[in-house]
Amino acid sequence: MTKITINKLSEYKYQLYLFKENNVFLESAFSLLGDSGASITKSATNKYSISLDFCAHSVKPLSYYQEHGLIDYHLAISMMHSLYKQQSILEKYNCGFYCLDMDDIIVIDSSVFICINPSLIKDIRDKHFTFYSPFSRASKHGFFSPEIMELNFIPASIHCNCFYYSLGALAVYCLFGKKLDKASVSDLLKPIAQTKLYWMLLKSLSIDCERRALIYF
Repeated sequence: MTKITINKLSEYKYQLYLFKENNVFLESAFSLLGDSGASITKSATNKYSISLDFCAHSVKPLSYYQEHGLIDYHLAISMMHSLYKQQSILEKYNCGFYCLDMDDIIVIDSSVFICINPSLIKDIRDKHFTFYSPFSRASKHGFFSPEIMELNFIPASIHCNCFYYSLGALAVYCLFGKKLDKASVSDLLKPIAQTKLYWMLLKSLSIDCERRALIYF
């Protein structure tokens, strides 16, 4: 399993450090950092490690924002935009996140959201992820599409749009503190009914995986 640490190098300087090189993952994170002075550096002492250095005023886990009720309508859209962009970069290299876990996401300067767990990345072939070995679906803050939760044999192929469901389910949890298995989507989304975010979430949370999309972007 690829390990990542986050180091604070100085007051405004941070570092994502990987113990196993993963250039595709780093590029997906790098693409979100914009004008933050980000740079990718290989270790001079360990050829299997690499770091992404960047400048920021704050770096906090997404769980901090959710627990303190800091995710509002606009920040939820920013979160979905950031993670969608990260996924889009990965898909250029025929891979992507098959699920999301709130505990794996950091928030930079209250505006940029990055998933920092490369272990959630799998290859995409013909728009599908293929699972060849067992994997845990028991994480408290993990968000999986219904078709992944229903898997009971391997190998198995799942449409890559399972990511959209995970992203939508994560946004719903951050906004309302509830997972989708306890209530219907329409009931949970009543506070934002008929808004752009409402329609975007409905589309991403479609039961038909091939019909899922992010219509806002």
